[in-house]
Amino acid sequence: MRLAELAGILSLATDAGTGMPDEHGLRVAILAVRIGEVAGASDDERRDAFYLALLHYAGCTSESDRAAALFGDEIEFGGTTLGLDYGRAAEMMPAIMRFVRRGRGALGGLAAMAKAMAKMPSMLEVGRAHCEVAAMLAGRLGFDAAFQAAIAQGFERWDGSGRPGTAKQEQIARAMRIAHVAIDADVGVRLGGVETARAFVKKHARRGLDPELAERFVAGAASIVKAIEVPSIWTAMLAAEPAPHRVADDDAIDAALDVLADFTDMKSRFTRGHSPAVAARAAAAATRIGLGAPIVKAVRRAGLVHDVGRVAVSASIWDKTAPLTDAEREKIRLHTYVGERVLARATALADAAEIATAAHERLDGGGYHRRLAGASCTAPARLLAAADVYCAMIADRPHRPALTIDAAAAELRAMAARGALCPDAVDAVLASDSPSRAKKPGALTERELEVLRLVARGLTNKEVASALSISTKTAGHHVQHIFEKLGVTTRAGATMAAMQRGLV
Repeated sequence: MRLAELAGILSLATDAGTGMPDEHGLRVAILAVRIGEVAGASDDERRDAFYLALLHYAGCTSESDRAAALFGDEIEFGGTTLGLDYGRAAEMMPAIMRFVRRGRGALGGLAAMAKAMAKMPSMLEVGRAHCEVAAMLAGRLGFDAAFQAAIAQGFERWDGSGRPGTAKQEQIARAMRIAHVAIDADVGVRLGGVETARAFVKKHARRGLDPELAERFVAGAASIVKAIEVPSIWTAMLAAEPAPHRVADDDAIDAALDVLADFTDMKSRFTRGHSPAVAARAAAAATRIGLGAPIVKAVRRAGLVHDVGRVAVSASIWDKTAPLTDAEREKIRLHTYVGERVLARATALADAAEIATAAHERLDGGGYHRRLAGASCTAPARLLAAADVYCAMIADRPHRPALTIDAAAAELRAMAARGALCPDAVDAVLASDSPSRAKKPGALTERELEVLRLVARGLTNKEVASALSISTKTAGHHVQHIFEKLGVTTRAGATMAAMQRGLV
């Protein structure tokens, strides 16, 4: 299987999670290669630009809760502000204020704007967290240190006004500068065609974009844009990757699906570690009932990706403590449809995708999104559904604390008795012990490990202090020591490190 297919799936998921138009990342990858060609970029630069275009938003789920707290619906905000220059406060601040005050009336709107202004300083860390997590995920996909450094520059700008603000002009990797031009080019095309793209890139030259690369695009825009005027963007994306193509063997595929699982689970602080836990328990149950190695592998992979469409729903819904509205429930029901469409692109994952997209179906037809029933739910899908429900029950959720193992088992059996879950699948899941994935970083003390787990669950320093009966200052010191020992600079980076090691 080609790595571009796996990166393409992740790109499609990031589009859904950021409010970008469908296939934005795929189109940017194609444009980046073409811009690199007209700019005389080397094969390595064009190859890196291709993958940077697909992956540079990979950290977008890392601070969804913080963005949702500011904007209400971080995904809708992303779509609403398409085409605005994020590096210019004069463009962004009016848009932010209009967005947060909408539908709130005069006084409510003022209060919302004041609240948003108070939260703005904390948003500076969000961009840094996105870049750090994207670099960590790229490393897990097998990309070298130079590529990871380049992807960490995803929000830097030519004039030095970007984030984290440590690079400008030629200090930004050329492949990343090519990807930046391609991003703006695609947005321009979306907003009004080739001429709008030309004007858009020209406007941003010397601000966010390398002026030489911008000029190359402006001069050859008509020819460059033809590369995305095709019936199948997915096919064109695969064809655009400079040779030799990166290929993923079985182990690399598993590593990539682990990445996709952690990318998904970062969306909500209540789901971190959920997908790998579901995958392990479902695979153990499949082994127990003797389904055979190929099906066990498909079940495990399905567990890793069964919730990928979750990123298309705002964190404000996933983390809501109050009862959900009908509209919010409908958005949740549709997340499996998004996941189905994302996973359908990679034909090599067809077996796992078929199982994954039925994880929320129920035997009585009360599941979603296809409302399958009875014989339409295969044995692997029944196992995955039972494992998913069980793992969710024994974890905290915004509306309830975690159930005990006995209480979760009783509820699972009750669902089987009502005809929602398969009794045999429930028995297999409850009888299976999934192996622990926990790999403690050797440098961390036991206390630091406790703190890391709480940070990964989204707790502030004050909340960590309360949970462990220590002072807030001491909790802060522990967090800083954890950052140093893990080689990260943000709470999102520490969370990703904890998830990678199976600590949550």
